[in-house]
Amino acid sequence: MGQTYEEQFRRFFQRCKSMTLKSFQESMNVLHTRAYAAAERQYKEAMDIVLTPKQKAAVIEKAKEIRELWDGMGTVETSKTLEETFGETIGKVEK
Repeated sequence: MGQTYEEQFRRFFQRCKSMTLKSFQESMNVLHTRAYAAAERQYKEAMDIVLTPKQKAAVIEKAKEIRELWDGMGTVETSKTLEETFGETIGKVEK
């Protein structure tokens, strides 16, 4: 039987406590990047439902401008899955 979310989260927390500052920062960067990518996918799917292609393109362009020019954040790329980064469960973070 698989671990519950709480068990996985507890194991991840224990692992974090043993990390170096650098490995903790890398892990948090991965988690935040994944969360950003999920949010971006969700708003694009929502726009597909309610906006015309022209409206959607305008919103995506404005969001890019805000992210890059206003907030100074480059494009976020996610090429690894959570499992590839953290192992089979969130509790198995690689150093």
